[in-house]
Amino acid sequence: MNKTDIRYWRVAPGQGGFLWVEQRNNNCVAVGWNETGDLGRFRNKAGFENKFLRIWGKKKRKSANVLWQFYNDVKKGDKILINSGEQIFGIGTIVGGYKFNKNLYYKHSKPIRLELNFWEPTNARELGLPQKIIKKICGLKPTISKLEADDWQKISEKLHRAKNPFKGISNYEGLPRSPASEQEVIVLFSKISPLLRMKIDAVGTRFPDAYIRTKKNRKWVTQRCEFEKSSYDFVVHGHDPKGCDMIICWKDNWKNKPKHIEIVELRAELEKLI
Repeated sequence: MNKTDIRYWRVAPGQGGFLWVEQRNNNCVAVGWNETGDLGRFRNKAGFENKFLRIWGKKKRKSANVLWQFYNDVKKGDKILINSGEQIFGIGTIVGGYKFNKNLYYKHSKPIRLELNFWEPTNARELGLPQKIIKKICGLKPTISKLEADDWQKISEKLHRAKNPFKGISNYEGLPRSPASEQEVIVLFSKISPLLRMKIDAVGTRFPDAYIRTKKNRKWVTQRCEFEKSSYDFVVHGHDPKGCDMIICWKDNWKNKPKHIEIVELRAELEKLI
């Protein structure tokens, strides 16, 4: 394939990227609107569109165009940016044709060879990309949209240079991605707590979330602990700082935190371990 024949696309793996792990593990990109069935049975776009609009109504004509674009225009050899809003999950190349895969959540799929993938998504706004490219890939966008060759070149260069410590990782201790919720923070902590010289005494459903033992001056000390996705979520959730000694989180973004609260940022701790 000549370079002039290559097209460049961005595809969202579900709202907020919730299907990224499934699609990555199946080496594909996929889109929804499963009720249409296998698109290979339609002889032309008119037949497909008639079926699509009967299911979802005439106001969904733009969505019909998006699905047909994925089926008809995304070809073998095309380059794909996989992102949802500012979160970039990876980039790759289409390596085959369309398949209606009944085993996937989104069933309209095309196989992909990943060139880069990130266990923790890379933030597009932190890459130093031109604002016109940021506008093209971030915010509320259709499931699939076209990029220019120059856009792709800039995005690819920035991603390859990105200082993401979790670049190329697909799994850590059973976790297929970095924590996206408070519950996943708890799971990760349970995996690495021995390496942090910390022990879990109890985890509950009331504030504080847990009682954790840490070693200080050769003695094990019990501390009241709250788990959060980001440390500032402690404030968002309306917790009383007087009832907590420690926050265990994925990212520490609380700038003016009380001095008596210790922050254990798992992202920083894990970066030291891998």
